[in-house]
Amino acid sequence: MEAASKMDTESEVPDNSQVGSLDTSGFEVTAERLEQLMKSMEVLLSDVEQLRSHCSHQATELVRAAVELRQQQDELKESYSELSREMQEIMDSVDDLFSTKSAFETKEKQAQKLNRQF
Repeated sequence: MEAASKMDTESEVPDNSQVGSLDTSGFEVTAERLEQLMKSMEVLLSDVEQLRSHCSHQATELVRAAVELRQQQDELKESYSELSREMQEIMDSVDDLFSTKSAFETKEKQAQKLNRQF
């Protein structure tokens, strides 16, 4: 029975006699590919950081430009309101002048009629 037990134990022990002859060239290729992949990832991360920085700078510039445009818009609204008031005053003055001219012409015609009657 010991012989059978010894045979069972031997059959369970892994055969390491071929360990020295393993082909590791596949591991070297994989390691090189992993190293290349790591370098590519580092380059990509650097590019992403540069893009983030560039976008952040552009966003800041856009916010500043938007603020300037809002200020210009407010100034234009104010100028428009002022010009509209001035235009209304001018139109009112023109209306007054036409009314005065019409009244003057009416008085002149009446004066001419009175002169003819005398």
